[in-house]
Amino acid sequence: MDTKLSQSFCVATLMLFTLTPIAFADALQDMARGDQAMKGEDISEATKFYRLAAEQNYGPAQVAMGELMHSTLENEEAVGWFLMAAYQGDPVGSYDLGQMYVVGEGVEQNSEKALYWIKHAAEKNYIPAIEVMADAYRKGDLGLPLDIDQAKIWEAKLPALKASANKIMNDRLAAGLAAQKAAYEAAVKKETERKAAAKKTNDEAAAKKVDAEDEATAKKQLKKN
Repeated sequence: MDTKLSQSFCVATLMLFTLTPIAFADALQDMARGDQAMKGEDISEATKFYRLAAEQNYGPAQVAMGELMHSTLENEEAVGWFLMAAYQGDPVGSYDLGQMYVVGEGVEQNSEKALYWIKHAAEKNYIPAIEVMADAYRKGDLGLPLDIDQAKIWEAKLPALKASANKIMNDRLAAGLAAQKAAYEAAVKKETERKAAAKKTNDEAAAKKVDAEDEATAKKQLKKN
């Protein structure tokens, strides 16, 4: 590990990889709470829940923690989280770690290590990493030779992957809209049923009142007679 990584994160990494079987349900719940807090721009709350999920060795939460730390310039801690995610095979963690090596944030700048982790992410079909690999071969960056044929090989992967990613995004959007529609329709149905029940109750009460008035009128007539 790069010497600029803090000792505390070296220890934390070892601890995470010796955990007993992980409660993924809890990690997923904490991750969802963190995402919700991020939507509300509550960074403190998001950090709390992402950290809880990350400490259960959940890769996406470790990536989220790394990105949060990077955004606040806590770069050594960011690298630690990216490293944990990368060792679990998370392509986003691998890519982010590679980018830290590219620019030398939180670690010594190292093109060889940058290439290793970015290529690792690209081989898992992570689109940004594939784009970097293609660009690196076109320009001769990251210690790679200029090789247009290799650039084209990487670029050839992109159309299908982007189409698949767009489909997934569209499917999720459609599912979200369908869920919203179903929730709206259920709410409308519930309100309609509530109004119908209230009307029935009012009608029954009115009918009873009329019956009571008719009965009272009839009794008065009987007394007169």
